[in-house]
Amino acid sequence: MSEKSEKVAVLWDKANKDYLTSKALIETGDLDCFSGSICFHCQQCAEKCLKAFLMHNEIDFPKTHDLLLLLRLCSEINSGFNEFDLSEFSSFGVEIRYDDALPTIDETKKAFEAARAVMDYVKGEIL
Repeated sequence: MSEKSEKVAVLWDKANKDYLTSKALIETGDLDCFSGSICFHCQQCAEKCLKAFLMHNEIDFPKTHDLLLLLRLCSEINSGFNEFDLSEFSSFGVEIRYDDALPTIDETKKAFEAARAVMDYVKGEIL
Protein backbone atom coordinates (compact mmCIF):
# COMPACT_ATOMS: atom_id res chain seq x y z
CA MET A 1 0.00 0.00 0.00
CA SER A 2 1.40 3.39 -0.97
CA GLU A 3 1.96 6.15 1.56
CA LYS A 4 -0.90 8.12 0.02
CA SER A 5 -3.23 5.13 0.25
CA GLU A 6 -2.27 4.60 3.89
CA LYS A 7 -3.02 8.22 4.75
CA VAL A 8 -6.38 8.05 2.98
CA ALA A 9 -7.19 4.82 4.84
CA VAL A 10 -6.31 6.39 8.19
CA LEU A 11 -8.51 9.42 7.49
CA TRP A 12 -11.33 7.17 6.32
CA ASP A 13 -11.07 5.03 9.47
CA LYS A 14 -11.21 8.13 11.67
CA ALA A 15 -14.19 9.48 9.73
CA ASN A 16 -15.98 6.17 10.20
CA LYS A 17 -15.29 6.25 13.95
CA ASP A 18 -16.70 9.77 14.18
CA TYR A 19 -19.79 8.58 12.32
CA LEU A 20 -20.20 5.55 14.58
CA THR A 21 -19.79 7.73 17.67
CA SER A 22 -22.52 10.11 16.51
CA LYS A 23 -24.76 7.16 15.61
CA ALA A 24 -24.27 5.56 19.03
CA LEU A 25 -25.13 8.84 20.76
CA ILE A 26 -28.25 9.25 18.63
CA GLU A 27 -29.31 5.72 19.50
CA THR A 28 -29.36 6.63 23.21
CA GLY A 29 -32.47 8.67 22.38
CA ASP A 30 -31.26 11.62 24.45
CA LEU A 31 -30.66 14.21 21.72
CA ASP A 32 -31.11 17.08 24.17
CA CYS A 33 -28.17 15.88 26.23
CA PHE A 34 -25.88 14.79 23.40
CA SER A 35 -26.68 17.26 20.59
CA GLY A 36 -23.36 19.11 20.89
CA SER A 37 -21.30 15.93 20.86
CA ILE A 38 -23.31 14.41 18.02
CA CYS A 39 -22.93 17.52 15.87
CA PHE A 40 -19.21 17.77 16.66
CA HIS A 41 -18.63 14.18 15.50
CA CYS A 42 -20.80 14.70 12.42
CA GLN A 43 -18.73 17.74 11.45
CA GLN A 44 -15.54 15.79 12.05
CA CYS A 45 -16.81 12.87 9.96
CA ALA A 46 -17.64 15.12 7.01
CA GLU A 47 -14.35 17.00 7.34
CA LYS A 48 -12.27 13.82 7.30
CA CYS A 49 -14.25 12.39 4.38
CA LEU A 50 -13.66 15.54 2.32
CA LYS A 51 -9.97 15.53 3.21
CA ALA A 52 -9.70 11.84 2.32
CA PHE A 53 -11.26 12.59 -1.08
CA LEU A 54 -8.83 15.45 -1.68
CA MET A 55 -5.86 13.38 -0.56
CA HIS A 56 -6.98 10.46 -2.75
CA ASN A 57 -7.03 12.86 -5.71
CA GLU A 58 -3.67 14.38 -4.75
CA ILE A 59 -5.14 17.82 -4.12
CA ASP A 60 -3.32 19.95 -1.57
CA PHE A 61 -5.50 21.58 1.06
CA PRO A 62 -4.76 23.84 4.01
CA LYS A 63 -4.95 22.68 7.60
CA THR A 64 -8.51 23.75 8.31
CA HIS A 65 -11.83 22.73 9.85
CA ASP A 66 -13.74 24.82 7.29
CA LEU A 67 -16.16 22.43 5.59
CA LEU A 68 -17.19 25.04 3.04
CA LEU A 69 -13.60 25.53 1.87
CA LEU A 70 -13.02 21.77 1.69
CA LEU A 71 -16.30 21.28 -0.13
CA ARG A 72 -15.37 23.96 -2.67
CA LEU A 73 -12.02 22.26 -3.30
CA CYS A 74 -13.78 18.92 -3.80
CA SER A 75 -16.33 20.54 -6.13
CA GLU A 76 -13.55 21.88 -8.33
CA ILE A 77 -12.66 18.33 -9.36
CA ASN A 78 -16.04 16.60 -8.92
CA SER A 79 -19.26 18.54 -9.50
CA GLY A 80 -21.23 15.99 -7.49
CA PHE A 81 -20.10 17.78 -4.35
CA ASN A 82 -22.18 20.80 -5.42
CA GLU A 83 -25.24 18.89 -4.18
CA PHE A 84 -24.16 19.19 -0.55
CA ASP A 85 -25.08 22.10 1.69
CA LEU A 86 -22.85 21.94 4.73
CA SER A 87 -23.23 25.60 5.72
CA GLU A 88 -25.52 24.84 8.65
CA PHE A 89 -23.02 22.71 10.49
CA SER A 90 -19.61 23.87 9.35
CA SER A 91 -19.18 25.62 12.71
CA PHE A 92 -19.77 22.43 14.69
CA GLY A 93 -16.08 21.51 14.49
CA VAL A 94 -14.73 24.32 16.65
CA GLU A 95 -17.28 26.92 17.68
CA ILE A 96 -19.73 24.43 19.16
CA ARG A 97 -17.14 23.39 21.70
CA TYR A 98 -16.96 26.89 23.14
CA ASP A 99 -20.24 28.57 22.25
CA ASP A 100 -23.08 28.51 24.80
CA ALA A 101 -25.73 27.70 22.20
CA LEU A 102 -26.27 23.99 21.63
CA PRO A 103 -27.77 22.67 18.40
CA THR A 104 -31.48 21.96 18.32
CA ILE A 105 -32.77 18.43 17.84
CA ASP A 106 -33.65 19.32 14.24
CA GLU A 107 -30.13 20.67 13.59
CA THR A 108 -28.68 17.53 15.15
CA LYS A 109 -30.72 15.25 12.90
CA LYS A 110 -29.78 17.31 9.82
CA ALA A 111 -26.09 17.19 10.74
CA PHE A 112 -26.24 13.42 11.08
CA GLU A 113 -27.98 13.00 7.72
CA ALA A 114 -25.52 15.36 6.02
CA ALA A 115 -22.51 13.53 7.47
CA ARG A 116 -23.94 10.19 6.35
CA ALA A 117 -24.63 11.55 2.84
CA VAL A 118 -21.08 12.94 2.50
CA MET A 119 -19.62 9.69 3.77
CA ASP A 120 -21.70 7.59 1.38
CA TYR A 121 -20.77 9.80 -1.57
CA VAL A 122 -17.05 9.87 -0.81
CA LYS A 123 -17.04 6.13 -0.21
CA GLY A 124 -18.39 5.64 -3.72
CA GLU A 125 -15.66 7.85 -5.12
CA ILE A 126 -12.56 6.54 -3.34
CA LEU A 127 -13.23 2.96 -2.25
